[in-house]
Amino acid sequence: MKERSLTRRHFVAGCAGLGAVAICGVAPIRAFAEGGQIGVGARPEWDTVHTICQACPNACGFTAYTVDEKLGKTIGDAYNPSSVGNLCARGYGYTQIGKSDAKVNNPLRKKDNGEFQTISWDEAFAEIGERLGVLVEKNGPNCVAMIYDGVYPNARNYSNLLMNAFGSGNVYVDDLTVDVIKPAALEQIIGVDGYYADTNNADLILLIDTSFTDIATPDLVASLQAARERGARIISLDPRLGTLGSMAQDWFAVNPGTELAVMLAVCRQIIHSGRYDKEYVSANVLGFDLWAKAIEQYTPEWAESLSGIQSFRIDELASYLVGAAPHVAIELGNGEISGISYANSTELTKVVCLLNALLGAWGAKGGALLPFDYDALFARYDLGVLPGAENTALGSRPEKTGIIPIEGVGAAEAIDSASRGQLKGLITANADVAYDYSCVANIADVADGLDILVCITDEMTSTAQEADYVLPLSSYLSTDTLPMCLQGEFAGMAMGSAVIAPVDGDNSLSLGSIVDGIAEASNVDIAISDVVAQNAIARLDAIGLSLEGLAGDGTAEIETSKISRIVGWPTPSGMIECMDASLPAEVSLPLWVAPMEASTIEEVISKDMNFGQKNDISVGFDGDSPTFHLITGSQSVVGMHGYNVEELTDISEKYQLDRVWINSDIAKLFGIETGDKIVLYNDNYSGEIEAFVTGRIVPSALYLPISFGRTSSRQKNSFNVGLNPMLFADAVVNQNGALCIQEACVGIEFEKEGA
Repeated sequence: MKERSLTRRHFVAGCAGLGAVAICGVAPIRAFAEGGQIGVGARPEWDTVHTICQACPNACGFTAYTVDEKLGKTIGDAYNPSSVGNLCARGYGYTQIGKSDAKVNNPLRKKDNGEFQTISWDEAFAEIGERLGVLVEKNGPNCVAMIYDGVYPNARNYSNLLMNAFGSGNVYVDDLTVDVIKPAALEQIIGVDGYYADTNNADLILLIDTSFTDIATPDLVASLQAARERGARIISLDPRLGTLGSMAQDWFAVNPGTELAVMLAVCRQIIHSGRYDKEYVSANVLGFDLWAKAIEQYTPEWAESLSGIQSFRIDELASYLVGAAPHVAIELGNGEISGISYANSTELTKVVCLLNALLGAWGAKGGALLPFDYDALFARYDLGVLPGAENTALGSRPEKTGIIPIEGVGAAEAIDSASRGQLKGLITANADVAYDYSCVANIADVADGLDILVCITDEMTSTAQEADYVLPLSSYLSTDTLPMCLQGEFAGMAMGSAVIAPVDGDNSLSLGSIVDGIAEASNVDIAISDVVAQNAIARLDAIGLSLEGLAGDGTAEIETSKISRIVGWPTPSGMIECMDASLPAEVSLPLWVAPMEASTIEEVISKDMNFGQKNDISVGFDGDSPTFHLITGSQSVVGMHGYNVEELTDISEKYQLDRVWINSDIAKLFGIETGDKIVLYNDNYSGEIEAFVTGRIVPSALYLPISFGRTSSRQKNSFNVGLNPMLFADAVVNQNGALCIQEACVGIEFEKEGA
């Protein structure tokens, strides 16, 4: 392993994170062993383990300190590119999951009366294997499918290998844990499914919809703080001023779903004025002239009528971007919710790609950097592709034109197939489908219509309550994971190691062991976890690392002589493609697509809305019953599936994260104050929740955090806390098979107590 010296930059970044994480809701927490912090004079020897946090997809590295096999303190690893010496509040608090009394510890079988019975692993595997085998023999292999949680390391490989072993290609990813729309759009226009916004070296940072997911890596938080200190400009384009947005000097408070309109107008202004990098665009962008002509109609005045952003401010934003080019880092959402937002999120992603080209930011320091080319690195050693790694899902709607991103087809497609009787058996791997897809009107009927539903989980979720079999998944604290490739400032590998042994009575298993057990019982002739592990070890060997060495260090950097970032554009044309050549221009060019619904709130902003200035807003209602665009997102202290510990639930309440956020001017018109209970309603659902009145959200929007409103009583800390925003949404599915979870409008009912 290449040793990394503690440079001043890394030291400063690590220290900066300490202050910055506090902005994200709570100062860093150090969880100490039972009995409190051990006194200096009597401190015993610590056992240390380098591992990765699995509380969200970012996989930050940390060192766990244990005493007598009990978890003591946790400290973020300084040399992991995501953690830089810290974890977020969720990462620190989530370590308490190891002693959660809500955990499922033994396999369960549902009885005829609907109650669950504890059974052995041998019984569970034998019965599941037999039932799946009968289904496949009777209906063919494509009658079975698997939905996995993209947060869980190697879940895609395990799922693909198991389904491929049955002869099925039906593998789906839970939309609400992994971007689906965004990577698919990136693949279509630039040929890769992601890029790294080099915020560490940018002169201007544009944060688009970062508030939807307030789960920011300590590295990103530290880089924003450092950017402010060195005088870089930070701009937030967002309906809500979230934790990251609060670090910006400028808040462009946009109406939900109209971010695309603003970006189109910005691009139009840059092109119209001739201020773009003509040489770069000519050499790298295919179909540019067609797109430039098509967006000439999108003036700042047009965008103002939709977005609520004044036309002069849109022109101002274009000037800011051009002035800082090419050192412009555009962060298009910092988490998964931003990637499955609106019906026009595909177009927004494509336009951001083209904006990067106009600015010459692709490949520039402080701009947009393409991913490290791990495929090319491993191809040198003739390792081939991991069996099952290529998603071969059949897809229930062949007429769709969207490209399937590497993470997989959205689980909404699986639910659609099941509702039409195409699927007979379903396995979910740490994915709470019944909750996450509660906007699907017949979701309960879908579960009932399956011949077998197997839920692999660590808590008794809504999906587990509907399942025929519940298979307990080990806590990440007691499970080893295989290496994962890192993307970011530097290339490297990271892996998780077991920190503590399971508590007495916990008979849960790792995902690899569970998949192996199902495969063996189904007479599938493949040791799935062995195949995944052997391939991972071969890759490590090829680059001079060992499994044992990486397990000891947690994170290892790959020498730059062995790997580089992707060079060129791996698209059919070898260029950034404005359009799909196989489709008419008006269909495939990234143009304006309106949100499915729009608020009836009309606003007139009479003063500049730069963050820190007073916003004088006159609000008008279009009709007697105004509607608001309901936006949602994941908070930095709340688990995606409600796997919350008491400490984090308390923080959520303290920082109003379990309430609905409402603009202070709107609240004044209704007579609503913070703490009042209001009713949100539309044709899909009606529910009561406490209000949080704030100036940090546009008048046309309400913000309702996701992961609340759990209905499983065994998810004790999150049971009946807040509302589930998915209940208000329609089951809108975009071309990539993903739900568009921001596409909902609601009304407000409120009657003041004692009035």
